[in-house]
Amino acid sequence: MKRKLKLIFISILIVPILSGCTKEKMELKNNSFTVEYGNAISDKAEDYLKNSEEFLKNLKVENLPKNEKDKEYPSIGEYEIVLKTDNQKEVVKVSVKDTVAPEFKDLKEKYEVEYGTKIDSKQFSATDLSKTEITLDDSKVNYKKSGTYKATVIAKDSSNNETKKDINIIVKAEEKKESNTNTSSNQKFSNNSSSVSSGSNSSKKSNGSSSSSTNSNSISTDANDYLCLENNCGKHFKTYSELQKHQKEQGHGGYAVGHESFEWPDDWN
Repeated sequence: MKRKLKLIFISILIVPILSGCTKEKMELKNNSFTVEYGNAISDKAEDYLKNSEEFLKNLKVENLPKNEKDKEYPSIGEYEIVLKTDNQKEVVKVSVKDTVAPEFKDLKEKYEVEYGTKIDSKQFSATDLSKTEITLDDSKVNYKKSGTYKATVIAKDSSNNETKKDINIIVKAEEKKESNTNTSSNQKFSNNSSSVSSGSNSSKKSNGSSSSSTNSNSISTDANDYLCLENNCGKHFKTYSELQKHQKEQGHGGYAVGHESFEWPDDWN
């Protein structure tokens, strides 16, 4: 009887010892993990451990980072995830990184611009989870010469991921405006000739001697008014004195538009 009791007692002591020796321990898949920015960090133990399903049922995943405001994923950075049971604990490092470059949105192969007008880079856009800056390398484009040129649009996010795309910039030909100088000059010539003809009615030639009549208007300050009309001369002068000198040298009777002082030709009635 005493021997049986002794055997039972020994068995009771051995069972807990054997159980302790066979108790499962945490086995990490990796000590660190990398998660692409824009994805959530897993809260499932099986993503971090190789242990059995039975063991994982009692394991807790703690210290998960909070998501960014109005988003379903955390910000870029380094985090430590805690895996825990009643008597075991492991820490796993998780890095959230942005490795994806921006993508252009509705980018065309060619763009047309007016002569002398630089293309506006604000019309280019790209999609990305991070803040993105768009620049244009148009150093080979001559905006003052019509033709087709190569340029490069560059989109770079805050993690220095970058996308480049070549485009064609077509500079249109210069639009030349028609000059109105000739039209204005001819109109002024016509109007002022009428003025001279009208003034001639108030002057008369007598006894073969010439007489002169001076218009009451003040001398014009417009250089275009100093115009020699005799024999369709059509030359302009900067001053009235230059006009008079020219008339004497050419032997003209002499008159200038805007300054109706002249000598009557012999064949005028």
